[in-house]
Amino acid sequence: MKKYRNMKKSLVLFVMISTCLAGCLGVELEENPSSLVAPETFYKTEADLRAALTGVFNPLFSKWEDFSSYGPIVLTGGGEDIRADAGIFNDPDKFRMSGGDFSVNIVWPFLYQSISNANILIDKLTETQGIPQNTLNEIEGQAKFIRALSYFFLTRFWGEVQLTTAENQTNVDVLPQASVQEIYDAVVSDLTDAENLLPLSFSERGRPNKVAATALLSKVYLTMAGWPLEKIEYYALARDKANALINGEFAGKYRLEDNFVDLWEGSTRVTNDEFIFAFYGTIAPGGTPSRLQKTTSAAGFGENGWESVYSEHRFFDAFPEGPRKDASFTMIMNDGTPWEETGSFPLINKYRDVGETINANGEGVTVLLRYADILLIYAEAANLAEGGPSQTAYDAVNAVRRRAGLDDLASGMSQLDFDKAVLDERNWELAFELNRWFDLVRRKMVVDVNKDLYPHVNENNRLLPKPTTQLVPGILDQNPGY
Repeated sequence: MKKYRNMKKSLVLFVMISTCLAGCLGVELEENPSSLVAPETFYKTEADLRAALTGVFNPLFSKWEDFSSYGPIVLTGGGEDIRADAGIFNDPDKFRMSGGDFSVNIVWPFLYQSISNANILIDKLTETQGIPQNTLNEIEGQAKFIRALSYFFLTRFWGEVQLTTAENQTNVDVLPQASVQEIYDAVVSDLTDAENLLPLSFSERGRPNKVAATALLSKVYLTMAGWPLEKIEYYALARDKANALINGEFAGKYRLEDNFVDLWEGSTRVTNDEFIFAFYGTIAPGGTPSRLQKTTSAAGFGENGWESVYSEHRFFDAFPEGPRKDASFTMIMNDGTPWEETGSFPLINKYRDVGETINANGEGVTVLLRYADILLIYAEAANLAEGGPSQTAYDAVNAVRRRAGLDDLASGMSQLDFDKAVLDERNWELAFELNRWFDLVRRKMVVDVNKDLYPHVNENNRLLPKPTTQLVPGILDQNPGY
């Protein structure tokens, strides 16, 4: 039977692992869990629940294929910012994927494993006794945030997928795929609950708090306003959620760092005021490292990386000059060689210096939400919800531009011109951070951006092919065009 379906049918779902190493600032997950736990004998103490909660995080950041390394970033290769030429990685970039593609088959399972673990934990919370309600609330809130995040990636990559719960996930062979609307309804429900359940902050970086739930909800609403749902009324909801972080309830909780380069330094990865939610790697014994440093660094020239994922010449050439460009790309190799003399494509600098490395392992960070993203969500959503750009929309995008060393946008822009300027700004500011591909999809720009380079690209390429091994006719069907 298919590997993933057997995994989901199993009731042995949770890993017993440490929630954090002593003295750490981020949520650092054990790479090699020592045992599995049967649900019927678990969930008796707070320690049990916290170990199970770590089992919700762990599938997303614990292996070579997940957010700690190359899996998700390779799948966004259809955007101009990402290129990968290795044989097992280059199909997404060149729009020639199939359901047997390596990249598809490594990302799909870990997202569902996290969902499966969250389902059981959330279900079992109702059976606990003697644990303070505020503890149960924050555990449930974190589990629902991660479940929503996992479904958000699943439906943006693959569209209609199965919507599993604690009750139905042992019967996925007969569970029909859900509509995209149903999946987003579940995501919104989880994030709304998380907003109400989570505290304003945690002592550990890497745990989603109340503000992170609001921030992710703003991004979800922005996506729902675009393709495939195209519910334009959600632009106002995206605007309002983003505004809660800018001028509303959570104003001042996060801010733009003064210097863009400071976001990508090891000394500030867990202390900056801009990262709202991120996964943090560690090189401490027993913890989960990040491999993004090695994945995105040059193989030679004193870099000692793998050069697996880099950027495209067209993206580098179009990128506005200034300190943001200097910090986003590796301009000078460790041995002093200018990148133009390496014979390589432009290399990604954002993950290169974010902490120490030991062999393949690093103290990297994978940022999924930061304040600059929220400012740009606000600018885009406000412009499209209000029929044109307001001064507050200008203020939001111009704050990002000023830090990048760019002039303010010209006043008096039309709605269309302002929209294009904001989308361009998202492209530059959030490069290599799992954003551009999804922006192209939701704004129906995949073909226009790529047709000159890849004439065979078509509208079906907005979604990726589902793994062939998971397909069951009439239950989980392949996406059109594959």
